[in-house]
Amino acid sequence: MKNKKGYLLIFGLLVVVFVILYSTGIIGRSVSIQETQSISANDVINEVEKIKNEVKIGLTMNEIKQLYGSNYTLVNDNGDLENGNDEHWTYRFLGDVNYKPAGPDHMIDEEGMLSGKAGVELFIGWKNEKITLFTITYLGTDKHIHFYSNVNGKIEESVIK
Repeated sequence: MKNKKGYLLIFGLLVVVFVILYSTGIIGRSVSIQETQSISANDVINEVEKIKNEVKIGLTMNEIKQLYGSNYTLVNDNGDLENGNDEHWTYRFLGDVNYKPAGPDHMIDEEGMLSGKAGVELFIGWKNEKITLFTITYLGTDKHIHFYSNVNGKIEESVIK
């Protein structure tokens, strides 16, 4: 009878240890980037395609505000972007509304993208209140950061990470 109680006690302790380890994430299922995102990969791809279809070189500030509103960040590039533009804006779509990137607004937020906190970022360069360039940054279905750019009509796409 004593051996049976001892085995039950050990079994009980093992169960408690496994429950603690599983609930803290030390053991158990692994969490992928997709599971931590509050948005689906399809939402991201649809948003990117929508932006590619709507945003064009030469659109005015008012036209962009009609499309996306006034909830943009006026980018302070500290003179880093030597492209002759008067002003730069960043719009953020589909990400955590409370998330603030750690780096400057003119840099790609790799940490936010990979963590799922940043969804799709649209960066716009303005000259005489017209678009001269825009970029779209997003996490692709392949779990890599994708970068689409249109600079004066020259379109390039690349994978960053």
